[in-house]
Amino acid sequence: MAEFAYDVRDIKFILNEWLDMEEVFNLDKFKENYELDDVDFILNEVYKISKEVVFPINKEGDEIGVKFADGQVKVPPSYIEAYKFLQENGWGSANESLGSETIMPLTLYRAYNEIIMAACPALSSYIKLTTGAANLIYRFGQDKDRELFIENMLNGRWTGTMCLTEPNAGSDVGDSSTRAYPTDDPRIYKIKGTKMFITGGEVDLSDNIIHMVLARPEGGAPGSKGLGLYIVPKIWVNDDGSMGEPNDVVCTGVEHKMGLKASATAMLNFGENDNCLGILVGSPPDDAGASKGLSMMFHMMNESRIGTGHNALAQMAAAYNFAARFATERIQGRPFTNPKEGRVPLIKHEDVKRMLLEIKAQVEAIRAMVFKGFYYLDIAEHGSDKEKSTRCQGLAEILTPLIKTYSSETAWQMIGQAIQVYGGVGYTEEYPVSQYARDVKILSIWEGTSFIHAMDLVGRKMRMNGGQSFANWMDDRKDFIEQNKDTAGFAVEFGNLEKAYCCMTEVKDLYASYYANKTEKGELIPLYAPQVLTCCAQLFAGEAIMDQALLANSKLATLDAGHPDYNYYKGKIAAARYFSNNILPHVVMLTELIKNADKSAVECPEEALVINI
Repeated sequence: MAEFAYDVRDIKFILNEWLDMEEVFNLDKFKENYELDDVDFILNEVYKISKEVVFPINKEGDEIGVKFADGQVKVPPSYIEAYKFLQENGWGSANESLGSETIMPLTLYRAYNEIIMAACPALSSYIKLTTGAANLIYRFGQDKDRELFIENMLNGRWTGTMCLTEPNAGSDVGDSSTRAYPTDDPRIYKIKGTKMFITGGEVDLSDNIIHMVLARPEGGAPGSKGLGLYIVPKIWVNDDGSMGEPNDVVCTGVEHKMGLKASATAMLNFGENDNCLGILVGSPPDDAGASKGLSMMFHMMNESRIGTGHNALAQMAAAYNFAARFATERIQGRPFTNPKEGRVPLIKHEDVKRMLLEIKAQVEAIRAMVFKGFYYLDIAEHGSDKEKSTRCQGLAEILTPLIKTYSSETAWQMIGQAIQVYGGVGYTEEYPVSQYARDVKILSIWEGTSFIHAMDLVGRKMRMNGGQSFANWMDDRKDFIEQNKDTAGFAVEFGNLEKAYCCMTEVKDLYASYYANKTEKGELIPLYAPQVLTCCAQLFAGEAIMDQALLANSKLATLDAGHPDYNYYKGKIAAARYFSNNILPHVVMLTELIKNADKSAVECPEEALVINI
């Protein structure tokens, strides 16, 4: 089996050199427990654990998968051991939980979690979902709920899930038919319905599973506004915290998936025997039948959306690291410019270097975008300056669909390119990149398809707060360009960044006109929304990696070629140049496509798209 390797140096660069982590560590929530000096120790320790404990189970999980029989799901035994190891040794759910006294900054937690995700994407999902469910209970549950559930979820004894999707209600959550019926206790409801595609919905990792379930109470309004949120344990939890009887939650099967085969994706029936109880989170429906279940669930969904994009980045980076190392070891072909030189490693060939640099550029630009988002969220959640926190919250909300969608769509393409670097052997199961390709594809679909997030961007994020949050976002891009565009040696790169910014300004104004004239232009809004999201993401990622390149350039000026960081900084600059000169120009092209407003896709008859049998 190939040895796991990961670019921990780039994560250290982000936390130790690029972001203002001193500001984060000095926030009241963290200053007693964490400091900048902790970063290297934490990352080094997790890298060692990922190599020795986590990565060895990745291939086994893919080969064995989960086993379903008699309503029970079993994961490979090694997964149970690794899950318990992470939870019991302080590398699991507690570090991101709002209910933990030693909660880490999101920036630091996600930094080390990226390495674990890269080592075994299927395992990390169980931990993240448990944290998200615990955070929902902490935010919106009553004191008794927190007392009953959170501790056991954070120590790994119990896992958690998010239950939205149904057989006839996928992305249209408002069409949910799962029902909640009142009992004599105003906080306890009987739950009846079916949920599908529930990650970790049934699994033998823990003693209990705490499901966070959306259901429509009696008298609930139609659509999403009528949905309530309920805590539904697999095994009922008594008032003294002990586990009681099974709670009439039955797993009827697991999905047979293309990838992430050790991540159980279950179909669950609630209340087959009319004996499934759920604890109401928040208030009962108001006089109009409206509940806040979905708005509460959005907190967990948004955490999962960012986490999904970050998971895609981790897998893309892992595939890149494997491919780059293979390219140095595999001897194949002769140099085009000097064929008499003899056979050389793959990395000596121009197109292989181009492919590797493209993947590296995308990885580092997206990682910069992701961690800027985590930084914004740390300030928004825990900062004492209310004005700055509010501004950071708005910026983070804009980044959420970009992180989720651009990361997951790009990872699928770049892992395909990593396979190309390997040549024919990359298509076999002998090397790990083929598994990453299968595992990563679901991430552009999980937590909402790419189109859903594109519509969230153009329909809500660009227009929220009267458009002020997006105006702030655009102002930040403009300010960065104005402050740095005259930097010696980077004129071409900043020229491309400025062109991308000007194009995004055009697109923003164009979409404002579409919304002002929806009768005639409305169909163009969804038709080109994915391209708008790509423009936004590439603009932001391009700026972020250029900002890193400027810092790397200043550091490089103080080093000689023998310094251990010399090639790291050279590579950082090369990646930024490649992104600016080869990827950012796509924004110009996409802007022209959006402005041309070709309607052939909507004007084509549906019948012409379907083969008649």
